[in-house]
Amino acid sequence: MATLDYTTRLVNLQNRKFDQELNESIISKSFSSKDFPANIKYLLESMSPIDQKYNDRTIEAAGRVQKHLQDNYKLHFNRAFRTQGSVKTRTNIKVHSDFDLLTIIDRYNFNAPGIPNEKDYTESDPDEDIFVLREQTTSILKNIYTDVDETGEKSISVFNRSLNRKVDIVFCFWYHSEQYIETRNEYYRGVYLYNFPSKRKISDFPFAHISLVNNKGENTHDGSRRGLRLLKTLRADSVTELEKLSSFHLTSLVHSIPNENLLYSPGSEIAIAKTISDEMNKLLYDPRYRKGIKSPNGKETPMANDDTLPDIKLLKGDLDILIEDSVKEISTSSVLQRAMLNY
Repeated sequence: MATLDYTTRLVNLQNRKFDQELNESIISKSFSSKDFPANIKYLLESMSPIDQKYNDRTIEAAGRVQKHLQDNYKLHFNRAFRTQGSVKTRTNIKVHSDFDLLTIIDRYNFNAPGIPNEKDYTESDPDEDIFVLREQTTSILKNIYTDVDETGEKSISVFNRSLNRKVDIVFCFWYHSEQYIETRNEYYRGVYLYNFPSKRKISDFPFAHISLVNNKGENTHDGSRRGLRLLKTLRADSVTELEKLSSFHLTSLVHSIPNENLLYSPGSEIAIAKTISDEMNKLLYDPRYRKGIKSPNGKETPMANDDTLPDIKLLKGDLDILIEDSVKEISTSSVLQRAMLNY
């Protein structure tokens, strides 16, 4: 039978939850307790959230980048800024999580197919505008930051050494759906991400995604978030690199589970883990169900093809080993059962 190296996994987990700048670890106080065997520590700590004060430092790093850009741009169009990433949904498993600063041309917008703009914009070429936006952004940030990576197809990245945080600057146009045009509610507003090598626009709805993931988190008392953190942790620690299985896939997987099956209360960690394992089983053996799974915003079907199947199978294997090991420990120790209620 396959086994998990919990010693190595716990070290990995501790490293992800250590803030080098503050020289602080955000591991739970119960982590060092002798009441918890290694597999139970790994299960519980994997599901626990990153404290908001550390996420705030990530948001601060993006805010600093935004201010540098606002103060130094020399462009003929206005810009708008928004943020996205797992920090915004509190599903991140690392203190130093990457964070996206959406940098959006704010002088004009594109509408969904079939919806004409009230006034077509013709004063400049959007493709040229977004290239100029990227060029000026790169130049400004290279004058301020030592670490600037400009190799991304849709973004550039900077590393803020003082806050020990990485920020991805993602260049976009506004994309207006029919619902946004009718309501002016930003929940329905989208962006066109821009692939620079191909000059291709890719529609995305990050604001609906963030809202829906957070709503599910609140409605499950953090259960959906805990389940997602567990899957992300298992993927990060997998002996085999799971290249086809992204955070977006995992988020969609957890989002497809009914809220009542993910409700969290102290001691319910195993139940949530089993629920997720059952869902993964359906994805593996019911192609019609898997292909119908929607992203949180309902716009994409992330598992419509079979690319992710091998990775889902491997991840489920590790999850099931963790569940089996943990159930054995819990079933034989009333002390452990009580201790888990206060982790």
